Amino acid sequence: MSIQTYITGNRFPRFLILIVVCTFFVWTQYEFYQSATFSVELIQNFSVYAEEMKLPWWIATFYASELGGSIGGIMRWAGSFLALYIAFVYFKKGHIGLSNLKGKVSTVLLFEAIYFLFLIPTIWLGFIFPFIGGNVWYFETTPTMEVFFSAGLTSLLMVLVIPPVLLKLRSKIQRNAPVPEIVRWICITIMAYLFVVFWFNSSMQWFGMIATWGPGMLLDTLNFVGFAASTFGLLVVAISALKFILPIIKEQEDAQLTLRHIGITAIGVGSYFLLGIFVYFFAGGFAARPTAWYELIVPHNPYLWCLIFFFTGLLIFAFQRNNQLNPLPSLFS
Repeated sequence: MSIQTYITGNRFPRFLILIVVCTFFVWTQYEFYQSATFSVELIQNFSVYAEEMKLPWWIATFYASELGGSIGGIMRWAGSFLALYIAFVYFKKGHIGLSNLKGKVSTVLLFEAIYFLFLIPTIWLGFIFPFIGGNVWYFETTPTMEVFFSAGLTSLLMVLVIPPVLLKLRSKIQRNAPVPEIVRWICITIMAYLFVVFWFNSSMQWFGMIATWGPGMLLDTLNFVGFAASTFGLLVVAISALKFILPIIKEQEDAQLTLRHIGITAIGVGSYFLLGIFVYFFAGGFAARPTAWYELIVPHNPYLWCLIFFFTGLLIFAFQRNNQLNPLPSLFS
């Protein structure tokens, strides 16, 4: 299988990777601080929350979900340090340096898989909360259907899809699989994130809101923009990326991933998060619209760092105008 990614200058793709990983690292530190602060508050005020919730099984469910997410966040936080180190080594030494870091790459993938596995308590909470009609304390008046769609369904699919894909990719790297096979599983992982973590996750937030407040809420212009971007915009981005990547996944002989393909997908993903920020602030934020998407698009969005893809995509198209195109060295050769 022939897979070539064309770049401008030998260091250009390494520079882009470094920018993306640095952004991921910074945002993960912020997320870690927020999560740690909230977790400490939950533990310190256990008696207060326990009095509100009363039922021992619901107290256990609530704390398992909230603190489980925090522990998962610690895994991602630890992985971000390794990812940053790997990105710096790759930027300086290229594939020669990266070939000696397979163990660290494998660890990052393991930490990311564990991050999603710690969503399992949230699945239980998301399904049981609507089943009991929301007749327990859960952040005051949280609508049951928003919890079901935004916590139950989304967490379930992410746990079922993302960890197995990440662990399969990890096993390929650990076992020194042929480069095309590793690239194939990298592409499968990318598609899993696009369809499940981004499109399905965001869409279910809106379906939970519609189930709660009715379709009339979409008559509001800002709500409709957010809904359309989540349900249709991200789907178009994922399908477009699948069109580019599917030949590689199928291991077709003429499979080729071009600079233009990468740029289009990066701009599409980044545009969603950039638009989400604008809608959020123009709408007055979560305080003005206390619903699932407005809470999760900015205040509690672990993927908000992905807006960097918009700018890296623009950089790709800016550098693509040059005629000096060289093949990207294999990451694991």
